[in-house]
Amino acid sequence: VTAACGVGMFGTPGPAVAQVEFYQEGNRLYQEGDFEGALASYLRLVEAGFESGEVYYNIGNTYFKLSDVAHSILYYERARRLLPGDEDVQANLDLARSLTVDEIAPLPRFWLFSAADWWVGLLPRTLLIAVVVASYLVGTGVVLLLILKRGAPAAVWGRRIASASAVVFLLFGLNLAVREFEVGQAQEAVVLQPQVDVLSAPLDDETLTIFTVHEGTKVRIDRLSEEWAEVALEDGRVGWVPVGVLETI
Repeated sequence: VTAACGVGMFGTPGPAVAQVEFYQEGNRLYQEGDFEGALASYLRLVEAGFESGEVYYNIGNTYFKLSDVAHSILYYERARRLLPGDEDVQANLDLARSLTVDEIAPLPRFWLFSAADWWVGLLPRTLLIAVVVASYLVGTGVVLLLILKRGAPAAVWGRRIASASAVVFLLFGLNLAVREFEVGQAQEAVVLQPQVDVLSAPLDDETLTIFTVHEGTKVRIDRLSEEWAEVALEDGRVGWVPVGVLETI
């Protein structure tokens, strides 16, 4: 469990300078074994509104070193959404999950849903944006050349390149739109309390308990009110828990 390094994820100068400093300070403290100090530095980035898979991954690692498995799972899940297909994130998430109490066997999924998830998570976000922008620029450039040089010998190849660029732009642009706007993505959360009774109704009554979950368990939120959330486990069980025991991914 090692911290990710690199500063290329930060944007323009100005505020990014402070972001880089917090990130590098967090990495240094992590390597020195000061995990509480590293966590404080990383969380400053999050509190400032900065979102990065690498930062979430490092926060997950730091919580893991501090033996806070539930929060490590929460941040690994957040990192996985921004870094789909990253083997380190998945390996650490699997390791953290292996330390949780609840063993939940997920229900089988229709293959089309699994294929859709694979497609949406095929490329990292930065690479996906680069592909969309590049295909747009190439396609636009070729179309302009075809307009300016009608009848040129290379017109056939130009039309083929423009068509291919349009297909790539549409496919990966749709992928990016689905990911950015979270189309069809369920709201999920992680249980952060050591033990939580799941109730058959949103009432503070222990006699309504139908099963119990423990910290680190991921749930899907189906309905939400000010005080209660109806949650579903991966094995299909459904019930109500207080909102305060969860944190959304």
